Amino acid sequence: MGIVERRERLRIQVRSDIVKTAKEIAREDGWTAVSIRKIAEVIEYSPPILYEYFESKDKLLEAIRIEGFDYLQSEFIKIKGHFSNPQKQLVEVAQSIWNFAVENPEVFQVMFNLEGAYCDSKRVYSQAMSIKGNPVWEMIAGLRPKSGEAVTKTYYEWWCLTYGFISITMTTQPRYAFSQAEPVYMEGVRRFIRSIM
Repeated sequence: MGIVERRERLRIQVRSDIVKTAKEIAREDGWTAVSIRKIAEVIEYSPPILYEYFESKDKLLEAIRIEGFDYLQSEFIKIKGHFSNPQKQLVEVAQSIWNFAVENPEVFQVMFNLEGAYCDSKRVYSQAMSIKGNPVWEMIAGLRPKSGEAVTKTYYEWWCLTYGFISITMTTQPRYAFSQAEPVYMEGVRRFIRSIM
């Protein structure tokens, strides 16, 4: 392996360490405790080196937001390939969003500016909500094969129901109450799906 490849591998590793450490600090102490200086202290690098990877905390949060939406998008694609029934697909998608939020609350917080994880960039939202090649939009279209405009409206409502319910639950309920909120969420999802069939 040449010097260039080694440097690139090291660069990828340091970037990964920065993101991982930010998430660990946030999980322990909340996003307000996360700073470039704090991350540098934990991974034993100087803050200027970290700024070579992320010019600000906002850029770091944007990278974490992208990571969260990319992960969910890959899960949605798997679900679409695994199940042929759009109703079942949407139930599985809703469950995967819930599971992701419960297992990775610090990432979900960044995705939706919750609990002090404020990221100014809105670019990721437009990409995540884009209907072009979007598996969830296609699942809804399978249930509601009307005009694209009606499907897009229903897709927006889906976003509000799924992500909105989870965001409100995360910001208003103690963590131990999530298990009681999950059946309410899933029943709301099932009612919504039945209403568009």
